[in-house]
Amino acid sequence: MKSEIFTSYTSLDFAQEPSFIRWVRAGDEEAAVFWQNWLQEHPEKATEVAEGRLLATALRVQEEEPSALQLSNLWSRIDAATQEKLPVTDHTPVVPINSGAKIRPMRRWLTYAAAACVTLLLVALFYNPTRSISAGIAEQKTHQLPDGSSVVLNAASKVSYRPLRWGLARKIELEGEAFFQVTKGRRFVVKTAQGEVEVLGTSFNVRARGNSFAVSCVTGKVRVSNPKGERILTPGLSTQANDNGDLVAPYTVGTQPTAAWRDGKFYFNDAPLQEVFEEIQRQFEVRVQTSPEIAKRKVTTYFERSNLDSVLYNLRWTFELETSVRGNLIIVK
Repeated sequence: MKSEIFTSYTSLDFAQEPSFIRWVRAGDEEAAVFWQNWLQEHPEKATEVAEGRLLATALRVQEEEPSALQLSNLWSRIDAATQEKLPVTDHTPVVPINSGAKIRPMRRWLTYAAAACVTLLLVALFYNPTRSISAGIAEQKTHQLPDGSSVVLNAASKVSYRPLRWGLARKIELEGEAFFQVTKGRRFVVKTAQGEVEVLGTSFNVRARGNSFAVSCVTGKVRVSNPKGERILTPGLSTQANDNGDLVAPYTVGTQPTAAWRDGKFYFNDAPLQEVFEEIQRQFEVRVQTSPEIAKRKVTTYFERSNLDSVLYNLRWTFELETSVRGNLIIVK
């Protein structure tokens, strides 16, 4: 047996492999030795093997012959139900019932139907790959989710979700920044390393980069939570985590349009210059080098993605800084 082919197996593949089935179902000694040794050599496949064992066990169908008493009781209940719901008329032909001939096909059919249901359920539970969508540096990307909701990714951002479970739980993980337009339905959850956002049907923006966590509500109602507490946002309100990780009281962003980055405009309110520099790096595919003292300075500003020269001019003129360019490296001092 060529063991190397199993390194690419999924849970379903293992559950259908004859030697694997002999190990799980029949306790075949030779198969058990092989698979235990193989698992020691490939510990990275432990999850798939464990799920494959569950699948192989669950998909085992045993046909048990019903007793004569069970057959008699079953057909009595069928006869009673038929007489109540489908009265016999003068034109209704009477067909003799041969219970032994009929119950076997029905029993077998029900068994296979149950097995098919179990299979579909287990596929949804175990064979449930994650789909990931990413936007690269200087790129924005729009993606439609299974329920018609949409997400727009800012540069250097990523979302992940499980399509096969989407109908049961609308959960999506975010790294970076994204704008969500959510269709009404069961709760929709955006999970980040810094906190969680929950809605039913609305549009909102989430930024989760490094220690920065900020959420703005455009329509509907948004619940924002992290280990320090939670805030409820209504249209026009925003919240963010402060330096201690606490979610600040909801505030309005004034004339700054929410998620203006979709139009190439980036606003910063009392933010460290380091945050501004990081956004410049994401939008223009450059590197910014500066001192820790300058990076910590808090500023209220904005820039547009249309022209890097105008961004550098704004830095020099507004904050009395010096900038120089060496290839794709920008030095700020």
